[in-house]
Amino acid sequence: MSSSSTSTSKFHKSRKSAAVLKHAIINQYATPFASKTGSRSLDHRVTFIDGYAGAGRYDDGAEGSGAMLLRKAHELAAMSSPRQVELHFVEQDPVTVAKLRKVVAADGNGLTVTVDDGDISVHLPKLLRAADGIPLFAYLDPCGLIIPMDEVVSIFNRPGGTAPTEVLINLTAHLRRFAGMLTSDNPIEASLKRVDAVCGGDWWRDTWLEKCANKDASEDDKVAAEEAVVEGYAAKLRECLGGGVGTWVIDVRPRADLKPLYYLVFATRHIDGMLTFGESASLGLQEWRKYHAKLAAENTLFAENDAWEKHWKVQEELLKKQWVETLAERITDELAKGEAFRIIDKPEEILGQDLVGVVRTLHVRAALKKVLDDGNTSTDPKGKSDLLTLRIKPA
Repeated sequence: MSSSSTSTSKFHKSRKSAAVLKHAIINQYATPFASKTGSRSLDHRVTFIDGYAGAGRYDDGAEGSGAMLLRKAHELAAMSSPRQVELHFVEQDPVTVAKLRKVVAADGNGLTVTVDDGDISVHLPKLLRAADGIPLFAYLDPCGLIIPMDEVVSIFNRPGGTAPTEVLINLTAHLRRFAGMLTSDNPIEASLKRVDAVCGGDWWRDTWLEKCANKDASEDDKVAAEEAVVEGYAAKLRECLGGGVGTWVIDVRPRADLKPLYYLVFATRHIDGMLTFGESASLGLQEWRKYHAKLAAENTLFAENDAWEKHWKVQEELLKKQWVETLAERITDELAKGEAFRIIDKPEEILGQDLVGVVRTLHVRAALKKVLDDGNTSTDPKGKSDLLTLRIKPA
């Protein structure tokens, strides 16, 4: 067994904390994406590409992305207005792809599913042709660096590219290891050029060095450098794709008090995608917090009679109250400028870095209701479903 096979096999033995979050987000997002985009597609077809699919399931039986998407495809096919979901899995590690094929054989009966072994870069053109004119969601979650940016751009510029197209990318923290070469006495230029390709140019080098100018930089500086490069990556992707593309960036941590392990970058050309992904990210984070609450209670008195869950619900209510108050304060401050606005146009002022992907409609609705009750706006959120694009007027 090669060293890469050993590493991948170990990784797939059990689901790690960070995987709980990314899978919870996909679990929340897959259904509304397929439901909405499939309502207008030929034969209600929708395509999902999982470019680094893994084993499908972990050795302890928990769902990986493959098993989850297979389950979603069955659920969507069974809806009163069914969606025909086509799944394309790619996995490079031979041991892992053998496990994936077994999962597909067991769970994929009646579905359109392909499994390719090898590099996603090799198979991507073929898979994009297969999805010609069909709504497409591509999930790219490598153990190492992501594919070059021009290949990500090709997903959006695929045949039938007017069909809804969305991508969720794991921009891995392996970036830190490569970026360390920038201050090394013996940098490997070929490796740095590989990151150049991922980032769509060498701009990331200066961005990193602005935060981390030497090899003795602190952990906080390294995290700041990572975040700056990730935000730059999202901006570069928007630039390469032209106008009308929106992105979300979610940092994924093993625990709330620890540094990010990696970052999820979501890209879409449709406002509905932005709004729905924001809801999904918030619900995914809620599931992640619940997972940690249960984990922390193991072998304690809180584990008895599910006392941990009652405590978790109390904590969730406290978080909700805190978020609503923060949103209400920021909305009020913006209204004080005397002009109507939409939250979607004021993300930094209203959501900031702390609430992006954290809050969702129920929090925004409660905040707007508070601002209304305080007499600071004439806009009533009652009965409005899309609050991020709602025009909020001063009282």
